[in-house]
Amino acid sequence: MNILKKKRIWLLLLFPLSFLISALAKRSVFFAEEVFAKRIYKVISIGISAITGIFPFSLAECIVLGGIVLLPVLLIIFIVHILKRKEQRFERCLLAILNVACVAAVVLFLYVIGCGVNYHRVSIADYRGITVRESSKEELYGLCTSLAKEASALREELVCYEDEEGVVRLPVSNRTLGKMTRDAYKNLYEELPVLRGIYPAPKGIGISKFYSAMEITGVFTCWTMEANVNVDIPDMSRAVTMAHELGHLHGFMREDEANYLAYLACQASDSALVKYSGTMLALVYAGNALASQDMELYGELWTMYHPGMIRDFMDKSAYWKQYENTVISETADKVNDAYLKANEQEDGVKSYGRVVDLLLAEYRKNVQMQ
Repeated sequence: MNILKKKRIWLLLLFPLSFLISALAKRSVFFAEEVFAKRIYKVISIGISAITGIFPFSLAECIVLGGIVLLPVLLIIFIVHILKRKEQRFERCLLAILNVACVAAVVLFLYVIGCGVNYHRVSIADYRGITVRESSKEELYGLCTSLAKEASALREELVCYEDEEGVVRLPVSNRTLGKMTRDAYKNLYEELPVLRGIYPAPKGIGISKFYSAMEITGVFTCWTMEANVNVDIPDMSRAVTMAHELGHLHGFMREDEANYLAYLACQASDSALVKYSGTMLALVYAGNALASQDMELYGELWTMYHPGMIRDFMDKSAYWKQYENTVISETADKVNDAYLKANEQEDGVKSYGRVVDLLLAEYRKNVQMQ
């Protein structure tokens, strides 16, 4: 058995090609944005998602679950072959190493073109025409006040969807909600043409409770171009979570930008439910930032909340409290933190909170236009 004669060995060239593309993206914003994100990625993402979007379930989830079952079986088969054919042990070990290397090369290449390069593209702030800078406490309080009033008005419209405990519940299925968030993005296309594209709705994850145990609300899978969402999370968080993952699918990988896009998309929706979900996410991040600077002003902010908002907040807090500080959640948090830092988001999981800077820039822009 001559390993070098195996046709699959050419797949190993994907390793240096992946490193070359990554290096170009890091060194050239023009390459990352104009050459790759707006052209190559757009074609790849729309093409692959058009195929995977045909299936109502998450293909990525099926692949992962199938792999968990299949890998031990393949390992057992390999060991049996090694034990039975002693004279071919060395060649079979080399072949196994080649197979693993080829799979790794393909996985790495698909990761690089599926999302890795997009970490280095132009900020969504440039397309939105906003300037991110240091803001005063007064500006932050103004943003929080604006969001609180907006959320309160929306919450009043949703009283008819309250359960017996006064918590707002979704009157539509998760699949319908996914289509609503996808349509919300379409409403943004005129304002942000860079987002244009024919993309499918996000998909619910079958093992959502397991994702909750890891404190993960959603995952964008670049290998299948699917926006996967934990549909076990509190109702008020689902639409904005779907919009966040769709932000990644549209090519914006940095977490603060995906949160900002999720807010903008929800605001562009025709549904008060979707708008409320996005406004509440923005309010949580902005409110936490205000609390870290001035607890007295943060206390004043709460007096502006609609009573239903407080019930919704308490419901969300109770849900996540059951998963706090577990081995699974802390491990998942560390893995996510390391992943984000490896992609040059230096503050790791804290990068989600940088959305406040974008929201403040958006707030200043809107105030100036009034």
